[in-house]
Amino acid sequence: MRIEAVTIPILRQVLKRPRLSESIFRFDSWGNPFSEEATADPYALLATLREEGPVVYKRTYQQWFVSGYQECRTVLSSSDAISSPQIDMLLEVRPYTQLSPKGRSFFRNFLVGVDPPDHSRLRGLVNRAFTPRQVARLDERMDEILDELMAGLDPVAPELVDGFTAQFPIYVIAELLGVPAERRDWIRSAAVQITKLLDPFRGFDPDLMNSTLDDFHDYVVSLANQRRANPADDLITGLALAEDEGDRLSEDELVAIFGLIMIAGHDTTTGLLGTALLALAEFPEQRAWIRDNPDQWPNAVEELIRFDTSVKSDPRSAKHDIRLGEHTIPAGANIVAMLAMANRDQRQFEDPDVLKLDRVDPAPISFGHGIHYCLGANLARMEIRKGLERLLDAYGDYTINPADVEWKQSITLRGPSKLRIHAG
Repeated sequence: MRIEAVTIPILRQVLKRPRLSESIFRFDSWGNPFSEEATADPYALLATLREEGPVVYKRTYQQWFVSGYQECRTVLSSSDAISSPQIDMLLEVRPYTQLSPKGRSFFRNFLVGVDPPDHSRLRGLVNRAFTPRQVARLDERMDEILDELMAGLDPVAPELVDGFTAQFPIYVIAELLGVPAERRDWIRSAAVQITKLLDPFRGFDPDLMNSTLDDFHDYVVSLANQRRANPADDLITGLALAEDEGDRLSEDELVAIFGLIMIAGHDTTTGLLGTALLALAEFPEQRAWIRDNPDQWPNAVEELIRFDTSVKSDPRSAKHDIRLGEHTIPAGANIVAMLAMANRDQRQFEDPDVLKLDRVDPAPISFGHGIHYCLGANLARMEIRKGLERLLDAYGDYTINPADVEWKQSITLRGPSKLRIHAG
């Protein structure tokens, strides 16, 4: 049995007891990274990270943490830093051990946890379906979706997560994938549930997860079969028909890739829209600048994604020893690439804790790096630009009361779960 099969469940139980949690973590230089305060402001840890260095081993978590920008790039592009052992490890830990056969297959085939040569094969097939044309065809449709959503918002003090930032990405991803409008609410609830697989410290209800994944599998297979019989201009058709020298996606592979695109296209973009709105409220002069310089939105989006990203970390395992500066990460070790912290690396960015929408080449690592670079990065960029443009036009110099913000409770993903703004 791996030690993580014991330590992760113990940590999970500790986190359910706030007093015990605070008592234990007060001895750690990082404090309690699971606290509400750390969830709301993970960047409070930056001063400690900068003092301890860009590569640190934490015995409490049995992990190496990499917070430096170049060091993260090195890890994420290294063939010696692989993903599949992370999946294997979790499948030995409750409640992952209670996943149904379809659930285990879904998790094993999740593309972010697949290594070469299987990853190369799968990514090649997906690339044949997920083409730039598929993204481009959504341009006009996004405007129509925005019209629909904006019409339903309170003109003075809207709650934007349920009303906009969570709805817009799910409408877009449903359109891309080929999921009919009547299934939008279902796809959102499925995405919310399935995303819990990515946070081992929070856990999930295995019965509910199995039910969700079983239903999800059956629906995606049925939809793919429909498209094979009657092709349409959508991504599920492309995935169902993708072929490379006779090779096609298996049923389980297709379902897992469909699920990855659904989750990445919903949860991460929802988070980015929320953190961007908060950043623009914190730096109102930058908000005024981009309204006066709308041609600079492409660079502004990159800076907003750098300043506060929605994917905080990316796990890996060392296949062989990995040398990072003065440190050697031994083979078999767990590694966490701290993407959010790497985006604030002082050695890479001048004044990294300040939002500068005209920053020269922000180059965030938010979408990852190397073979696992986000499939939908360009789609997310388009959604963020269009969504923010529309909201800034409607609400001007809006303000945000901190009491009107609640945060997603996740060690991996970041974004407000409640966000009310007040029109300026």
